[in-house]
Amino acid sequence: MEYVRHPDQPDITDIRLVDGVFIKQMTFRHAGMFVPQHAHAYDHLSFITAGAVRVWADDRLMGEFQAPTPIVIRARVKHRFQTLAAPTTILCIHNADRAENDEDVVIHEEHHLEGV
Repeated sequence: MEYVRHPDQPDITDIRLVDGVFIKQMTFRHAGMFVPQHAHAYDHLSFITAGAVRVWADDRLMGEFQAPTPIVIRARVKHRFQTLAAPTTILCIHNADRAENDEDVVIHEEHHLEGV
């Protein structure tokens, strides 16, 4: 499959709250966009607040999810999202107290899509 970088990238906002809660908010204006595969060092919650997504975990389809719905993502599980509706907003909610070296979120493994 060949990927093409969409000229209209998602809006991304990092939010740090009290008690170690860190939220990465991603809003996609188009269907068919991807969040590249990555894994975190600990469990976290991805909450679909608007729209719909298809989700893969360790390259196996988890399913399709419509807002509003939370999705538990386990530690060290490579996961990626594809938007199925426009707009779609995903909140990735982390316990940043688990972070190392003052990072907001520990990325265990990250993969980038190769595109044209």
